[in-house]
Amino acid sequence: MGGIIRILVASGYDEDREHILAALSVQNDFYITAVEKDEVGAIIKSSGLKPDVLILDLDPSGLDVPELALIIHRRSPDTAIVMICDKDEDNYAGRAVKAGISGFLLKKTDMDKLIPVVRIVSSGGYYISAPIIIRVFSAVTVLNQFPAQAFNPNNPSFSPAERSIVTHLAWGLKDEEIAEYLHFSIGTIRNYMVALKRKTKLRNRIQIVVFSLVYGLISLDHINIIRDNIER
Repeated sequence: MGGIIRILVASGYDEDREHILAALSVQNDFYITAVEKDEVGAIIKSSGLKPDVLILDLDPSGLDVPELALIIHRRSPDTAIVMICDKDEDNYAGRAVKAGISGFLLKKTDMDKLIPVVRIVSSGGYYISAPIIIRVFSAVTVLNQFPAQAFNPNNPSFSPAERSIVTHLAWGLKDEEIAEYLHFSIGTIRNYMVALKRKTKLRNRIQIVVFSLVYGLISLDHINIIRDNIER
């Protein structure tokens, strides 16, 4: 996605909200469409404005934030949701993934990544805080996030090309980057993504990656090999 990135900020913390707005406002390609302080404002404004990116930084003791993300995603499906959270729990992150979020940042470790993450998710990519994603990948409790597929003998199998594409997805690469690494056309990659969503009955890339790791369709070893190749 090129051009201006339209952003809605929903933060219930005055000091954190000021820091977020200060960081966003100095980016020439960012436009802040609205600022809200609670869940109701986030739902109303995202439904009406349809921003490219919604940043959620809300008190988890209020309306359940993964459920809020699901509501917003239904009303504005093209809005990429970035969740900023103090709650360092696997099940909470797993439910956020199921709700269709594109970014999950831990407030205590990831705030310096907010600007690049906004650009990543606005382009169709995703980011989950490393401590969370590693544990979610290996946690048995993540099976509860995919009740239709859990222990199902008819779970889908992947072709070598599909397995390679999903493994590259797990490292956070965008379609264009995967096409370059695998020497496919961008159209071919996008066709594979449509087929993978249909095959797994899942809605987004994060869900496909987590599902694939849980059911052994890809492995952390293969992801690490790709990481090493990328970082050379």
